[in-house]
Amino acid sequence: MINELLRNIPCEDDISLILPLLFSAEELNAVNARTLVYKELLLAEKSQREIAKIHGISIATITRGSNNLKSMSDKEKNLLQTLLIRK
Repeated sequence: MINELLRNIPCEDDISLILPLLFSAEELNAVNARTLVYKELLLAEKSQREIAKIHGISIATITRGSNNLKSMSDKEKNLLQTLLIRK
């Protein structure tokens, strides 16, 4: 259901309007933190401890993100890299 909803958003700016309607502030913060963790881990420029300290994210959250990345297929990792690391 959410896939269909997001696909049908006509304007990119509307995404930032719809997300708070679907998720609580806590849920959005968790998704944003997870996304930031994935980006930092994919960049591989900082240790997990550095990421935690710089961004105020718990080591447990970073470890979960790291474990999730390890279990992803190459296709999934490549998609994340494409979306998160734009050059």
